[in-house]
Amino acid sequence: MILFALAFTSAAQAGTSLVEQYGRMLTTPCTYVCPKAQLPLRIDGILDEAEWQRAPYTADFADISGAGFPTPKYRTRARMLWDDNYLYVGAELEEPDIRATLQQRDTIIYKDNDFEVFIDPDGDGRAYFEIELNARNTVFDLMLDRPYRVGGNFFVQWDCPGMKSAVHCNGTLNNPNDKDEGWTVEMAIPRQAIAASFTNPLEQGKWLRLNFSRVEWLKKGGPEENWVWSPTGKIDMHMPERWSYVLLANTPDEAFSYPYNQDVYRVMWAIYYAQEEYLKEHGRYATSLVALGFTAKDRSLLPEGADIRMDATRSIYNITVNCEGKQYTLDSYGFFANS
Repeated sequence: MILFALAFTSAAQAGTSLVEQYGRMLTTPCTYVCPKAQLPLRIDGILDEAEWQRAPYTADFADISGAGFPTPKYRTRARMLWDDNYLYVGAELEEPDIRATLQQRDTIIYKDNDFEVFIDPDGDGRAYFEIELNARNTVFDLMLDRPYRVGGNFFVQWDCPGMKSAVHCNGTLNNPNDKDEGWTVEMAIPRQAIAASFTNPLEQGKWLRLNFSRVEWLKKGGPEENWVWSPTGKIDMHMPERWSYVLLANTPDEAFSYPYNQDVYRVMWAIYYAQEEYLKEHGRYATSLVALGFTAKDRSLLPEGADIRMDATRSIYNITVNCEGKQYTLDSYGFFANS
């Protein structure tokens, strides 16, 4: 591995920065302060318990590609709660014609209209899981060791242990001759599923990376719509670095603070996305930041005194930023850490 120092040409200083080039995928993800439930919830798909009234709604879902794309035709929003045993998810999906045909667990549920949950328990971009369900409450759950873009393997045989889910239809299922209001989802995802091999994250003050998605088939044969809580900037939900930040709190009015410097995070991921593009074009990674087009504009976004470097070969690389008493690392697999 070779250490490459930063150098800037006058052309690079005048050019478009990497952060600007990949800006659509570098917007700040949504945040949510998740209050602790004081009483157990009844998982029946009806979000009528008083506990749910303590949980704020997420922002309405948007197109997965972000700003500038059409507003979803139907409204979707969600709520969350947690306690010592479960992370609770409640979702409301406006739908004038509720449809669902798939009934066998672990079939490809997004072939129906569906609701999806993605959770990376410790926010490092590896070992995350996905749960999908349709209006029949048919579940498809799987775990991935890393995103598909870097050869991730998915384990469909994994069933979320102890999960409870229910759906309530405000209308009639599979009857196109009347007009429905929509359907609601209620889920209790147990601590042991979220913790897995991680330190138990269901504790006050800890946070998760999490996102919600809704696949909607407005017409038979598609194309499908992808509506999400926190847009990723491209049609790909398997970008855990783009998911929302969820803080586990006692009450919803507790102050939220990011677990790491978001400017540093943006700059590092801009380099990562540039390396992905460079690999596609050249069949290898760039071995210097300058070759990627890293500019003084990018450097100026880092805190004063920050040190950034990239150790790289043609087949692997590692980005390191030291600043504010912390060290941030991001590698070619998209695994992120800060210490």
